[in-house]
Amino acid sequence: MTKETATATAPQISGLSGVAPRASASGPLIRRLLSYLVTENLPAGSHLTEQGLADTLGVSRTPIRKALTELLAEGVVRKEAHRGYFLAKPAHDLFAASLDFDSVDEDTLFERIATDHLSGIIPDAFSERDVASHYGVSLRLAQRAIGNLSEENVIRQTEQGTWEFNPFLLTQEAYQASYTYRLAIEPQIPLLPSFSLRRDLIRSCRDEHLRLLSLPASERTGRVAFKVDAGFHETIATCGGNPFFLAGVVQHNRLRQLLEYRQMPDNERLLKWLQEHLDIMDALIGGTQQEASELMRIHLQNAKRLDFQRKT
Repeated sequence: MTKETATATAPQISGLSGVAPRASASGPLIRRLLSYLVTENLPAGSHLTEQGLADTLGVSRTPIRKALTELLAEGVVRKEAHRGYFLAKPAHDLFAASLDFDSVDEDTLFERIATDHLSGIIPDAFSERDVASHYGVSLRLAQRAIGNLSEENVIRQTEQGTWEFNPFLLTQEAYQASYTYRLAIEPQIPLLPSFSLRRDLIRSCRDEHLRLLSLPASERTGRVAFKVDAGFHETIATCGGNPFFLAGVVQHNRLRQLLEYRQMPDNERLLKWLQEHLDIMDALIGGTQQEASELMRIHLQNAKRLDFQRKT
C-alpha cells in the first residue's frame, strides 16, 4: 500500500498533530536508489553491483546491501547466487514502488506511538490504519511497529480486531507509590526459604549488563535500558522460587515500562544502577543473601530518590 493510499483511506485519530517521527537512514536511501534507477531508465535484468551503487550514491556498501535486501523482499530486484543483484522490472515501473518505502523505521515508530500515548495524542484504542494515516507511513510499517508493541505487552488486540493499550503507571504520583510496593517485596526475595541461585540466569543477566555498558551513549535508549533493568529484577524473582513474588515483579514491570521507554537515562544514573545490579548479583554468587537483600533495598531507595529529583 502506498503512503497516499494509506492516508486517503484511513480514518484520522481525533486530536493528532500530524508531526512525523524523525527520519531513518534506510528509507531515504532506497528512495534515492530508486530515483537513480528511474533516471537511468535501466531495463529489467540490469546488473546492480553493490560497489557501483555505493560509488554513485556516495555511501558505503553496507547501507547499499541493506537497501538491496529490502528491494529483494519487495520483488524490485532479484538475486542470483555468486552473481549478485539484478533489476527484476523495468526502471520506468519503479516510481510507484518508491512510494512504498517509509522515511522512518519500525523502532522509531514504536517509540513515537508509546510516547504519543503518554502525551495524550494516541487514544487508548486505535487501528493499524489509524497509525498509518497519522504518521504518514505505509500500512505494512504500521503493522510491524504494532506487532512489536504487542510482543512487548504494551498493547493488546481486542475482539473487534483493533488495538488498545494495556494499563500503565501514567503519573509520577503512581510511579512513586509503586516504589513503596517494590520496597516491601523485592528485598525479601533473596531471604525466601525457596530461594535458589540460578547461576546460568545470573551469568546471562550479567552479560546483558556488560553489553549495555558497551553500547554508544546514543543507543542506550529508555527502551533498551528498561529491558536490561526489568530482566535483572525478574531474574532475581525467578531465583526466589515463589511464583507469587515472580508474578508481582513481572506485572509491575509491565505497568512501569511505558514511562521508562520515554526516559533517556542519563549516563551517570545508568552507570550507578548498573553497578548496583552487579553488586547485588555478586553478593548472591558469594552466598551472602542477607547482604543482597540490603543492597536491593538501598538500590530501590536510590532509584526512588533519583526519579523524584529528576521530576521536580
